[in-house]
Amino acid sequence: MDSHEHHKKIEDALERHHEAHFWLHGMESHYHVADPFRWHLNAFLKALDEVPTLLSMKLQNEKGFPKWFRAPASSLRTDPLIDALAKHRDFVVHRGMLVPSSKAFIGVTEGRGLKAGMSYPINPLDDSDQAMDRYLELYAGPDFLGVLTPDEDSVPCVFREWHLPQFKEEIVEVCARAWLRVGETMLDVLKWLGGGNERFSLDCRHGARDYRFRTYDRDLLIERRVQLRSGQGRGLASANEED
Repeated sequence: MDSHEHHKKIEDALERHHEAHFWLHGMESHYHVADPFRWHLNAFLKALDEVPTLLSMKLQNEKGFPKWFRAPASSLRTDPLIDALAKHRDFVVHRGMLVPSSKAFIGVTEGRGLKAGMSYPINPLDDSDQAMDRYLELYAGPDFLGVLTPDEDSVPCVFREWHLPQFKEEIVEVCARAWLRVGETMLDVLKWLGGGNERFSLDCRHGARDYRFRTYDRDLLIERRVQLRSGQGRGLASANEED
């Protein structure tokens, strides 16, 4: 049996795993827009959770598979990482809205990390633009962070992170680890079917711009600050909704 035949036997599970990969990248793309970020997280959790079930269903009539699969399925189900995310998936499906915690820093970056910044309160239901709006409107102290001070080497930014309570890691990294962990079980199944040395990779994420940073044009921020303080500006969040 060639590799195509092996994949054909579990194509629904493979497709769901690919779908979770799609939602993972969507979380990166919408990292600073609260609602789409949470919706992509919800979709990721549901898609990934369905992979083991689909494997079991599609191969239930393969001689010897149900018995063999008990151990890999149990190992996956009891993995602390997978178990925690499965509980969050169950909450979304059966109980209500999943709202991860979020923290933010307002400051400047020179392309490698946060050069200078200050912790800034952010509601997890708010977009990062709303945090920058509030900073521009309310912060009256000296610009010691250099957010509005002309500087060709630095760029104003919001640095944001999302977290689930069980994990110290940022949430997208947690989901990436979970995707790879489920992929390991998929590979075990393909090997059981007689497949070769395949692998699932997230090399597509390497070298990408750090999604945790949202950068801003300094001249636009200076203009916004004047407008917001005069009560004439719509703010970054309102403007972006119409762009």
